[in-house]
Amino acid sequence: MPTLYAFVWRAHESDATFDDKTFIDRLPRLLLWLRELKAKNVLVACGGGGFEEYAGGMTVIRADSPDHARELFSGDPMLEIGTHDLLVWDVFYADLVDHASIEKLTS
Repeated sequence: MPTLYAFVWRAHESDATFDDKTFIDRLPRLLLWLRELKAKNVLVACGGGGFEEYAGGMTVIRADSPDHARELFSGDPMLEIGTHDLLVWDVFYADLVDHASIEKLTS
């Protein structure tokens, strides 16, 4: 399996106090960024929700190197309202075939 890069985004606020409007205001730009990653054939998976300590999400991509991954992730508009960690993910098994919400990235 190839090396993948997981970009874990954390809002500056906890999930309990996070203002959804700050997310919704950026949603069109977020979807555009994700569509661009998909068009480049580097997007593996993406999603969001509340973590135990903060609101956040995760995007997984294919990239040539950690620097290339950071370059691709720099376009995420959610960085305006949060921080991120980059995880180099050596995949041993993945069955990422759930396309239930793919229309959000193809429309």
